[in-house]
Amino acid sequence: MNKVLLLGCNKTTELILPGIMRIAAVSEIIIAAKDKAECDELRKKYSGTGPRITTARVDLDNIPGVKMMLSITNPDLIVNISSPEICKTVMELALGTDADYIDSFLYECGKGDLLSSQFELFGEFRNKGRMAIAGCSLDPSVFTAVIRSSLREDFDAVDSVDIVKLNLDIEDTDAADAAVISNGELIRADALALGDEAPSADGVKLRLSDSAVTQSILREIPGIPEVRCYVSYADKKQADYTEELNRLGMLSDEPLEIFPGVSISPREFWEKLVLSRKEPDTLKGSCETYLTVKGKYRGSDKKKSVRIKGDNDECFEKYGLSFREYLDAMALLNGVRLLCSGKWTKSGVFTPSVFDPDTFVSGLKSNGVEFEINEE
Repeated sequence: MNKVLLLGCNKTTELILPGIMRIAAVSEIIIAAKDKAECDELRKKYSGTGPRITTARVDLDNIPGVKMMLSITNPDLIVNISSPEICKTVMELALGTDADYIDSFLYECGKGDLLSSQFELFGEFRNKGRMAIAGCSLDPSVFTAVIRSSLREDFDAVDSVDIVKLNLDIEDTDAADAAVISNGELIRADALALGDEAPSADGVKLRLSDSAVTQSILREIPGIPEVRCYVSYADKKQADYTEELNRLGMLSDEPLEIFPGVSISPREFWEKLVLSRKEPDTLKGSCETYLTVKGKYRGSDKKKSVRIKGDNDECFEKYGLSFREYLDAMALLNGVRLLCSGKWTKSGVFTPSVFDPDTFVSGLKSNGVEFEINEE
């Protein structure tokens, strides 16, 4: 039986907790976060309907205290639902308590390697006979599972993969470059250079993206000559005149009295004005992602498209998460289930791409993720 520690108490924790409680192999769930009161609220809500739930306070600024908590709770699996920045720290703690580990992050992806610092612990996990799963999320794990499943059943060879994400992520509209695979090699390209033909997106503006899935495909599914990931974007709605005003000398740091006894510098006033007019970074409305694979099957050209549709407003109302965050949570839940049930067994640090793709996709469907498939 498995004792599962959920590190972090947030909307994702609340979403996946009922699913983890239904895993037959799970005997106890520990919810740990800096604010123990939030953990206690979840425990009160779900206690008595499945495995035993306990809570603990954890402060990663106090590593000795965390180690003591782990020695008391003695988890078999640590699920990092907190943040990508603490990945390596939590993985090292998992090694110290002889536990497996899973998260939905690819920390520092693109800075020299697919997994960066997470993969540095491969040898330690292998020597301990323990497993760490990183990046169990929509991008790249769901995408790579769909591609690998298609390669197994639907294609003899793949010529290209195009991935499009519409209103699914909050992207940096100023991004100048992107990562693509061209002629089998990873290269940098102009984010707005869509090439000869961009995929159809019903008039929505698209640009190339520096997506984790591009590097994942290169590493996990070598041999695909062309891979591009596109994201939708909108032009900036608010012009920024800070640089021009500063050059003209109109943003002095010297305070000016605007009312008797009330002073503010022109620079501070301008910064407050810009901040007050800034729209919050939130995703609203319908969204979708689709993946198009082109290649050959039995000597003929073939095209397969897999689409996942959703609505950010509905997700926020129901779960307090965007649709992308919901998909990431369902992928993570799926990974926890496969790990606890013994269907994922390896020693080292891996992404879900090393395991059977059909099992992963099937688990997502059982979690309620709907795939719309079209073939030509």
